[in-house]
Amino acid sequence: MTRISGPLKSSANAGQLSKSLLGKVNLKQYYSGAKRMLGVEPIPQSGFNLLPGSRYAGAGVSAICNKTVLRISDTLSYTLIVTPGRVDIWRNDVIKVATVTTGAVAAITAAMLPDLRFYGEANTVGIWHVDLWEAVRLVRDPANDASWTVSAWPYGELPEVDLGGTYTKTDDIWTLYLRWSDGLGTLIGAFTVEGNTTDAISLFDSVGGFTAVAAAIQAEISTLPGLSTGVNVAFIRDASDYAEFTITFSGALSGAEYQFDAQITNTSSASALTSHTQVGKTAGEALISAARGGFAGMSLFQDRACYFGPKAKTAAIGMSRIGEYFDLNIEAQQENAARLEALRSQTSERILYLMDATYLIAFTNQGVYFASNRTIERNKPLNWVNAFEYGIKQNCQPVKLEGKVYFVANDGGRLYSITYDAVSEMFAPNPENDLNGVDPDDLVRDIKTMWVQHKTGSMVSDRLWLLREDGRVIVCVINKTQEIMAACEWPIAGGGVAHGLSVDGQEQVWLTIERNGTIVEEVLEEESVNLFQMAFSVTTDLAGQASGLSALNGRTVWALIDNDVYGPFTVSGGAVQTGVASRPAKIGIWAAPLYESMPYVQVLQNDDVVRRPGKVGSVRLYLENTASIAIGANGRAPRDVSLTLSSDDLDQPKKNFTGHKPVAGLVGACMDPTLTISQVRPGRLRVRDYIPGVKL
Repeated sequence: MTRISGPLKSSANAGQLSKSLLGKVNLKQYYSGAKRMLGVEPIPQSGFNLLPGSRYAGAGVSAICNKTVLRISDTLSYTLIVTPGRVDIWRNDVIKVATVTTGAVAAITAAMLPDLRFYGEANTVGIWHVDLWEAVRLVRDPANDASWTVSAWPYGELPEVDLGGTYTKTDDIWTLYLRWSDGLGTLIGAFTVEGNTTDAISLFDSVGGFTAVAAAIQAEISTLPGLSTGVNVAFIRDASDYAEFTITFSGALSGAEYQFDAQITNTSSASALTSHTQVGKTAGEALISAARGGFAGMSLFQDRACYFGPKAKTAAIGMSRIGEYFDLNIEAQQENAARLEALRSQTSERILYLMDATYLIAFTNQGVYFASNRTIERNKPLNWVNAFEYGIKQNCQPVKLEGKVYFVANDGGRLYSITYDAVSEMFAPNPENDLNGVDPDDLVRDIKTMWVQHKTGSMVSDRLWLLREDGRVIVCVINKTQEIMAACEWPIAGGGVAHGLSVDGQEQVWLTIERNGTIVEEVLEEESVNLFQMAFSVTTDLAGQASGLSALNGRTVWALIDNDVYGPFTVSGGAVQTGVASRPAKIGIWAAPLYESMPYVQVLQNDDVVRRPGKVGSVRLYLENTASIAIGANGRAPRDVSLTLSSDDLDQPKKNFTGHKPVAGLVGACMDPTLTISQVRPGRLRVRDYIPGVKL
């Protein structure tokens, strides 16, 4: 066997690295990375295994779709697949319970679909778009999940604001009361409007009386900045020690509220009191309407429904009353009342997403902001801090995983994470795809949407699922301890592309896939359950025939029966002949996995790099619960390696192999030789570690 010259290869934690890093042996992640990871995912502890297969759920409706999830409980959730004018609702047991095409759902067009925003809670799902001003409300009947009611979102008391129209204006009116003691000879006073104070003037006039005093007050107020016209002071009535005036802000000053106050400056034997008789305001119009458009979406923060990005004021946020998600009455004065907020009073930025992550985070097309207030108080404005100067991609929602918020920059090519730093009191952004998103053909690029799948059952870690614009599906495994994000690709068997992706409440991944013009819905199942894609669970008849496979007509399929793989077969008339009678079978199409190591490069003791042809002549692997493996090297195609032992009882159900497996005689030589681990037929595959025999 060829001499083993390299260290034990036990980690694939860096996943598939960028092509520009091939041969860069000075990179610390080089020896835990791979040139290609297709259909396999790294295990943080050691090695790699197969990515999950998928079961057939049903026929799809359209390649133009968007998805959301309504979580009811730990055991019940619904996946809603929205297509033009239609919503198909699937239960988590992969049964379609309803199709909704009525009401506002019918108004959803193909152009709207990418920009739809969703929120689901307590049997209710909301669908928002700026051109669906009333939004769509779907309500599930708890007694019958085939019954879903469609209505408009029941907003209450929409905020009225100035959107540039012509509106009714109300004058601001104050009443001034003067009182004095008997026998007072002179009365001197001054007046304050919006913080600006007049000179003191006499408030007694022996010739013109209080009518002349009113004119003098009006003339003096008119000298203040911005009040040269529009102020009217009128004398109302008087008595022996009392006089009353009205101060009206009208004309150019109408439609606004002013602060007015009066002071007596020459004696304590008199007083001047003011009362706000009528508050000046401009009527405005509803923030959202059929003419002005609707909100872009909704999120929850501190038990307030936060409606964001209205078409007329794209940086605004309407916050509901606490615990009352439909009440947007900003005129109420209670501490828990609704309020209207904005990133800036006037800005071209558009809020695309809101998220509750320690603080309220607003993602816009130009940056990322967070409100540094710990709590939202009725009369205290939010302090918005710009944490990141790049905007988020419009239709790619941010997600939270392991204490970080992940989002895609507006060009779709850069994946970032942000975490709150209590020392600097800022959200610190970090690029996450520097190792696997540099070149145009790298994995973590052109991201269309992403979802988090939390660890359940036989999963080894959480997964971040990315759907690319070109329909490829990428899986990222986050290794927080080593600060690595390992990327690999979930291959779509049959040359298909994915158009939609979501993760339901039971952590099942739902995919909308198109193969040869046929749209199907598939749900992923861990490889311990399913090795195939678009798979069916059937039972063969007494003659060994498996039926009910009409969706696979004309396709090449494999069958897993009693832990043994049979095939390949071609489905005809919805059936195949397996040759195994009366047994449960899993039947589906298959894509071969592929792991290719980084190129082996000779490094001398003085750190010089020697570049010359070399070869991988052998490899010693440690496999766990493996049924099929193929090995190739030096640019040669992988060849199947038998895992059958002479001690195996062929009359018993097939057992998978666990143990060391040496493979010698790998031929060929090339520049930058690599080792390839794959399969030529389906089966379980789990590589714990391997030692390559490299000659350079």
